[in-house]
Amino acid sequence: MQKLMVFVVAILLASCAPAPKSVGEFREAMRGRPTMMKEESHNINRELSSVVKDVERKSKECLQFGYSSSTRAGASARTNTVVYHPHTRTTGKNKAEMYIQEEHIPQPVGSPKGGAYVFLADMKQVTSAKTQMTMYGPSFPTWQPIFDAIKGWSEGKNIKCPDSP
Repeated sequence: MQKLMVFVVAILLASCAPAPKSVGEFREAMRGRPTMMKEESHNINRELSSVVKDVERKSKECLQFGYSSSTRAGASARTNTVVYHPHTRTTGKNKAEMYIQEEHIPQPVGSPKGGAYVFLADMKQVTSAKTQMTMYGPSFPTWQPIFDAIKGWSEGKNIKCPDSP
């Protein structure tokens, strides 16, 4: 996963686009359809509050994880830790968002507090019984189970936790 995100960040840097410093900047960057990222939209036949409640509960349970790796160069060794942090919040009367930040420890210079933004699910109430969900994130096949799980949770399904990408 660490190699994947380094690759994604390298693509963003190569395109001369600064790395997003907020979820709003990440949303705008995703609307520009960057390479190796994708967008999925779904209409969910549930009210917004139920969608948000289930997405928040399951993302905290399943998508907050981390790992460490060590590298050696001669006599010195370096340990890097990557931690994923899901966040869910209401952003207006009929809107909410769930986003994931990837925090590297030690923290790279210039990275946003909490880590790089790697995934976003915008949720918007369309009617009292319908919510539109638009998800933005990596297009790599290892991320598809996360897209599928979040969609399932939003529909009220008891989808098992996906493997980490």
